[in-house]
Amino acid sequence: MPGLGFRYVGSDRLPIRLSEFDVERYFALTDSDVAALNERFRHDRRAGAAIQLVFLRASGHSLGQVSTLPRQLLHYIGQRLGLPTPTIASLRTLYRRYKTLYDHLIWACGYLGLKSIRPDQWADLEAWMRQDAEESLTLDELLQHANYWLYERRILIPADRTLRDLGRSVWAEIERNTLALIEGTVPETQLKRADAALSSQHDTAGMTVLDWLKTPPARHSLTTLTETQEKIRFLKELGVHTWTLDTVPIDKQRAWGQRIQARRPVKTRELKGSTRALELVFFLRVTLLELTDSLLYQIGRRVSDLVRHAYNKTTTKQARSAVEYRQQLVAIKALVCDNTRPAEVRLAEIGTLLGELPDEPRASHAASVRETLADDHRRVRSLLSHLCELELSGRDTEPSLQQLKLIARLHDSGATELPIDHGVPISAKWRALVDCDDRKRALRALEAAAITSLRKDLRRGSVWINHSLSFRERDQMLIPPSDWESERGRHLSLLGLPATAEPFLERLTENLKAGLAALEEARAAGRVTIGRDGALHLSAFDALPTDGIPRRTRDLLFKAIGPAQFADLMMEVDVRTGFSEVLLARKARDANELVSLYGALMAHGTEIDAKGVAAMIQQVDAAAISNTMRVLEMSGRLSRANARVVEFQRTHSITELWGTGQRASSDSMSLDTSPHLFYARVDPRRRTHAVGIYTHVLDQHGIVYNQPIVLNERQAGVAIEGAVRHSDTREDGGLLALAVDTHGYTNVGMAVSKLLGFDLCPRLRNLSERKLYLPRGMEVAKDLAPVADHGISLKPIGDGWDGLLRLVASIKSGRVSAVVALQRFGSAAQGDPIYRAAEQLGKLLRTLFLCDYFSNVEFRRELHALLNRGESVHELQRTIYTGKVAPERGRRRDEIIAISGSLTLLTNLVIAWNTQRMQATVDAWRGKGQRVEDDWLRRMGPAHSAHVNFRGTLQFPLEQYQDMLLEAAPWQRAAGS
Repeated sequence: MPGLGFRYVGSDRLPIRLSEFDVERYFALTDSDVAALNERFRHDRRAGAAIQLVFLRASGHSLGQVSTLPRQLLHYIGQRLGLPTPTIASLRTLYRRYKTLYDHLIWACGYLGLKSIRPDQWADLEAWMRQDAEESLTLDELLQHANYWLYERRILIPADRTLRDLGRSVWAEIERNTLALIEGTVPETQLKRADAALSSQHDTAGMTVLDWLKTPPARHSLTTLTETQEKIRFLKELGVHTWTLDTVPIDKQRAWGQRIQARRPVKTRELKGSTRALELVFFLRVTLLELTDSLLYQIGRRVSDLVRHAYNKTTTKQARSAVEYRQQLVAIKALVCDNTRPAEVRLAEIGTLLGELPDEPRASHAASVRETLADDHRRVRSLLSHLCELELSGRDTEPSLQQLKLIARLHDSGATELPIDHGVPISAKWRALVDCDDRKRALRALEAAAITSLRKDLRRGSVWINHSLSFRERDQMLIPPSDWESERGRHLSLLGLPATAEPFLERLTENLKAGLAALEEARAAGRVTIGRDGALHLSAFDALPTDGIPRRTRDLLFKAIGPAQFADLMMEVDVRTGFSEVLLARKARDANELVSLYGALMAHGTEIDAKGVAAMIQQVDAAAISNTMRVLEMSGRLSRANARVVEFQRTHSITELWGTGQRASSDSMSLDTSPHLFYARVDPRRRTHAVGIYTHVLDQHGIVYNQPIVLNERQAGVAIEGAVRHSDTREDGGLLALAVDTHGYTNVGMAVSKLLGFDLCPRLRNLSERKLYLPRGMEVAKDLAPVADHGISLKPIGDGWDGLLRLVASIKSGRVSAVVALQRFGSAAQGDPIYRAAEQLGKLLRTLFLCDYFSNVEFRRELHALLNRGESVHELQRTIYTGKVAPERGRRRDEIIAISGSLTLLTNLVIAWNTQRMQATVDAWRGKGQRVEDDWLRRMGPAHSAHVNFRGTLQFPLEQYQDMLLEAAPWQRAAGS
């Protein structure tokens, strides 16, 4: 999606005032422009032609005749052309003859290569808009995309009314097609029944059924699980699980359903029938999909709780048994040493003590955990009852499904024992318990075996459910086989990968040989050692030489910048980036709406609620802030606003000293919250309940991706997802390297990231991860042999190459997220050809990375600097979000995403403002002849907050910026001054 450079594309008027940044970036005249204007026009005509020229270049649209011309632009035009500053307020007052204005417009279009749209181009535009409307979420978004399409093809953008009429007809056609799909899929009786049911009162909740369905899951508990199952049961009774609407993109389904989510039920009933049908159907369908994911997630977590409880109980029992065993040995020793009694008596007592010992050897700890889990049959059976209702699917030979079907039949018949000839496959580790003589205990063991294997099979994708988002059949997530066969070449061209594994492996093998040679050279030089543990070791970093000047310069720099109020900072960056226009999908209509937007950002992005923010601002009430908070939950708006702010920050030359923008680090930070929040987990470091915010921080300090996550889970998927989605928006190739901590990588993750075009660079800590995995037969230096493992086979990579490419292409195209992909094809998918190929390839790539990491000091230092840079940005985020997420906040998926996105945007605003002020201060110092070395600036960053006041009474300086941020009133557009 085009960003900051396309800010004015499609506009037909200018704001009343322009900032100096806008004039220089969007409306600048080059030397060749000035020469062309001087050659073509006489002295008194150049100003008007120049204004039309710069506006056409920035917007692709002709400037309205009555549009107000900002003084800043007029002053700049006069200065560049050597003319007195024009005092004309609009083109109408500048041009007395319309023909002259038109002639100048024609010249400017010819000079810029802009042409009026031809009939065949209209047809192309209409066809493209029909295609884009399939995924666009709103009509305004569709029209914006159409403006970009025309601008990139150097076609003069037609009048807004003409383009909007075309957009409305295309949008109406899409809605008609979608309604036709609904009519062909959803029986009219079901639709009427659903409409009536949502308006009725819920029996126990004391609210309408619609409000009951809107209620997000509460804390992790059996009550929440039961309520979630009840909602799914209700939706399935309406027949929602039978509605096949997969041809409509899920984001578009969410957009339609979200309108009901954000609207009061009484307003929904006032809609016309077609609109209500669209919103109703997709609200019910998306709700069912998300509730199913939520239920399976809750069941998975519940199974983990049961296993952990069994593990702890077994550990306690074994510790107690060990104490008792030692006491028996001490008693036997005392009897042996007791010479006061006859030997026969002592032997008899020893025999009594030994008689308490079991005849069979003690079971392993894992076997004891399984026994304990089988004994917890009441809670296991409760979870199984929820799973039996979900109508899980899978291969006919899938053991876990066969076990579940058998258990369901036994429960329905009232049986309490497992038949000896049950005929269901049982894994070797559970077979002893299932085949025991006690058939009641055998049934309990089968139930425990089924629920643990089902959890794993759901994660690996061998068992699935059709009415789900994340637990669908794996082939449904990936590019369909027929499409893959026909479009395989195109996908491989986009990825830059060969059709077979051999060319890729040949290059990788050559790089491995070079890496091993460099590692041997580093070992010979003493920079790397091999310890007795058989692992590679490094000495600590030598500190870089410093004389303290960079630190003193940084302190003087921020002292010169001076203190800042957060309200001033937000509006100043908004003037330069227009992020408020992105968030609202238009300019704010009045000051109240603009301040409400800023307040909503703070209410989402800090621990303060809407009422608290309203008390701080005092320019707007809490109700307006609460309503605007819903606007920020619209899909994609916060991410696009963040991208625009980061792009503005990167326009400053000082950022080139910090990095190229093609390297980043990613890590999670935790926001404290109540244990009552559904997504809350215990942070292992601070032992408090928290929710994770995963961020990607560029080497130039800006946060380019954010996503809320659940703590204590593997983060390789979200690390890859963020890198891919950021790179999709860049024309420079995006990220080439991503630094992560140990928990942010897996072997499969390293393989997938490399095939997607960037390197995953982990900071490894465990000694077991410092082995060199090499292909069989590859030669290695004698001194490196202790750390080499020649266990890699290239054959699985070749056999699974096509499936691996299909997986990577599916991630790249956005068909499946990397998070879900790595869950399905990660460690849970052991034995799958795609997993084997990715695992073997990932080990080779990790070996190559280790060679670079251990042999190249600068590379290692750069990775650590990237991770430390990310930590400094997290410190700034913690300064902005100082408290806890309230118990009533973040329960809905859209809301927790808005919290994450708003915190990221507020952080980027501070970073961008600091960067701009640092650049201005350095330029001023150098202009006065003061020495400021680039090397000093390279060691300081903009993630600084001591000078910014985030709290207290905030007063937004509307009178200073409203002319640039608010939509001009009709009388202002035509005014002349």
